[in-house]
Amino acid sequence: MLITFPPTPARFANSLRSEVEDLTKSGQVPQVRGEFTQWTHAVKYWLARKARELKLYPIYTDGQGTREFMLDLVWWQEGIGGSAILGCEIEWGNSRDICRNPARVAEDFDKLLSFKAPLKLMIFDSYSNIQTQSAVLAELNRYFREYGDHRAGEQYLIMDMSPLKNDWYCKIMSDGEDSRLHFDPLNSAVHKTVISIE
Repeated sequence: MLITFPPTPARFANSLRSEVEDLTKSGQVPQVRGEFTQWTHAVKYWLARKARELKLYPIYTDGQGTREFMLDLVWWQEGIGGSAILGCEIEWGNSRDICRNPARVAEDFDKLLSFKAPLKLMIFDSYSNIQTQSAVLAELNRYFREYGDHRAGEQYLIMDMSPLKNDWYCKIMSDGEDSRLHFDPLNSAVHKTVISIE
């Protein structure tokens, strides 16, 4: 079975962003305690719904007693030889201490690097501060280049959920470390993400 993210990473990112905004504004997702919990829960709710549409099992902490599996959310293909299809980390940082946010986001991104899945999604918030956004991206690129166990075919999508609405993408072309790796701004005309599930 082929799973196509509809139909490009850019469209996937745009759908996620707009529909999560609608979910938080409409109150369709139950209000929970915590400064960013509403947004976090809305992102997880949206991703879980997409997983179910694709006949995948979403693993994340929810109100029904399900707990996270290594990352904030994982799409899991059940059955013999089951495996992760998507891994997602969400790190909003702190609006009162944005100087430390690049390190906070990079620490969560480090988990994504080690997790094996065809698609990896990192969501953060720059609080519309272009310097913070640039610093986060620079730190993610540093971690990316220094990591030694990349697998060909893995695809990374980085999303800034602030009103700046910038996204970046990279597809790994060969196994192992590559000091040339970096995230490119997402261009809907260039990238197509197709994942084969057998």
